[in-house]
Amino acid sequence: MNIELVKKQLSRLRYLLSQPATDVCWSNYNSADEVIKELDILEKGIASRDYTTVRRLISLLAPTGQLQEISISSGWGDEFLDIAASLERELDKRII
Repeated sequence: MNIELVKKQLSRLRYLLSQPATDVCWSNYNSADEVIKELDILEKGIASRDYTTVRRLISLLAPTGQLQEISISSGWGDEFLDIAASLERELDKRII
């Protein structure tokens, strides 16, 4: 797994989430900041090759998952699909 690529894609995702128009109403999160904080925690776990963390991120990226719901309601669904595909490819290469 290319950790630098994972970090780059998570950074793109954090940027999108930090935009004023981010709408989390179709997710279990109360704010975009809450999502960003979880991504920060997940990034640390992924860097240490924690399998549970990898599984959690994969579930957030899944079709109709929390992040996809946020991306669609916030108007950046297509960009999310690109980020999710890239992350899923890398996470699938995990070495634990």
